Amino acid sequence: MSHAETLPLVSIGLPVYNEARYIDATLASLRAQDYPRLEIIVSDNASSDGTLAICERHAREDARIRLERAGSNRGATENFLHVLQLAQGDYFMWAGGHDLWTPNLVSACAARLQAHPQADLAYAGSRWIDGEGQPLARESGYADTRGLAPLARFFTIFWGNMHPVMGLMRRQAIHACGSLPNMVGGDLVLLARMALRSEFLHAEGATWYRREFRVEQDHADKLRRYASAETRIAGTPLARRFPLLALPLALTRTILGAELSALDKAVALFALPGAFLARYRVGRQRKPEA
Repeated sequence: MSHAETLPLVSIGLPVYNEARYIDATLASLRAQDYPRLEIIVSDNASSDGTLAICERHAREDARIRLERAGSNRGATENFLHVLQLAQGDYFMWAGGHDLWTPNLVSACAARLQAHPQADLAYAGSRWIDGEGQPLARESGYADTRGLAPLARFFTIFWGNMHPVMGLMRRQAIHACGSLPNMVGGDLVLLARMALRSEFLHAEGATWYRREFRVEQDHADKLRRYASAETRIAGTPLARRFPLLALPLALTRTILGAELSALDKAVALFALPGAFLARYRVGRQRKPEA
């Protein structure tokens, strides 16, 4: 048995919809990962441009790629969940159909998870690039939560951006935390559940390049995209009218269901309403990062 065969299998889930402009570079970046044992699961969400043809070419060239196509658009969250359901790896990572990664990102994150069994998620630093691939003057910090108490981990993630949701995770941990809810802020809910369960690790020396190509002038534009027929994250009439209504309720349930002391739960529930209003206010004052 070779060394590669003894390594944990990594599944990369790539849900795509109308990504013809960038998907060739994205798949090339994923195929260039230096981790020797991975599968790439591509789920095309009934794209109407040339996305599928580009994905088919890459699948013919690389046996690690498994390609599926939906007969009709199932919505963004359902497509994200679909690639997770198809994954077979011990570790799992979602990938965006327009982003790029340094070749060592998967291997760096996997090495940290192997070295720290108490952690369920490892993620790289993040930098923004524009539609042409040029760097923007923005990059995110990181929150390595090793050594923090569960309540401290929860609020660290609450106040951070949602970039860790695109990191490498133990697949069983995602399912244990209820996977990704189909709601505005579902990424925060999943990360909050995971943060209360275990630690997050920062993989230094690896970078995720997040492409900024959408023209969204304010927070309201982003919420309208969530409610669009293609995205369908805010699907019900109530969710379209009040897209953030479900988020504080979901976070409250997350705290109540966590393995915390009664005092910690009381403190968190007391602090959450004010923290949520402050976070919402801050989000409207700047261009959203996640």
